[in-house]
Amino acid sequence: MIYYFSGTGNSRFAAQKLAVLTQDKSVNIASIYNGTVKSVEGKSDVTGFVFPVYYSGLPEMVKRFASNPQIKDNLGEYVFCVITCGGDTAAADKQLAKALGREPDLSVSLRMPDNYVIAYEPSSAEEARERLEKANAKLDKIAEAINQHGVYIRSSFKKNLVTTFMYPLYGLFRTTLLYKADSKCNGCGFCEKICPDKAIEIKNGRPVWVHKKCQHCTACINRCPQKAIQFGFSTKKRGRYYIADINKGE
Repeated sequence: MIYYFSGTGNSRFAAQKLAVLTQDKSVNIASIYNGTVKSVEGKSDVTGFVFPVYYSGLPEMVKRFASNPQIKDNLGEYVFCVITCGGDTAAADKQLAKALGREPDLSVSLRMPDNYVIAYEPSSAEEARERLEKANAKLDKIAEAINQHGVYIRSSFKKNLVTTFMYPLYGLFRTTLLYKADSKCNGCGFCEKICPDKAIEIKNGRPVWVHKKCQHCTACINRCPQKAIQFGFSTKKRGRYYIADINKGE
């Protein structure tokens, strides 16, 4: 079984391709949390985790999921993780190992298009297509390694140090206080539908962030059809990224 977490489609894309190449099944961690998926039958001897790196560590939902005794007690004999990133994944795999109570046998980083519009300009369409082409080729090699139960651990002292200093900032900046919908919002409710945290509710035709914190997966801000969702003042001038838009050539 391959479990994935994805806000803008990068990790979903990787997990679904790996599932095809390894003859396995993939399932969205958020869909399990939200009850939209009850069970999926995948390989019992292999367990994979595909997720983005957030502040050099794990998305909160992935950490909670991996720490769940039901998941820990039913891991396959072979465990792997593929960590999607725009730059470096630091020691996110070590955090996964701590949550699971065991080291993954295979830990691989996969560079994908940048999407964290809250902090910087996302990848342009041209750059995103180039990265996805390279990622596709690397996924073929990753799948081959998984099929052969290859072993590779990528963390180092330096990467552990980066995570130690960076990851606490994730808890600090996961606030929803700066999210808002501007005048372009038409109240369609799409943001409420796709939020993995169920942190958004439509009230009086406008989205309201009802939780103090969220994953900061940026699904709402990147996938809003009207590009109406902002975080603070800096995102209004920035582009947006969603993998399906890139594949359509947009």
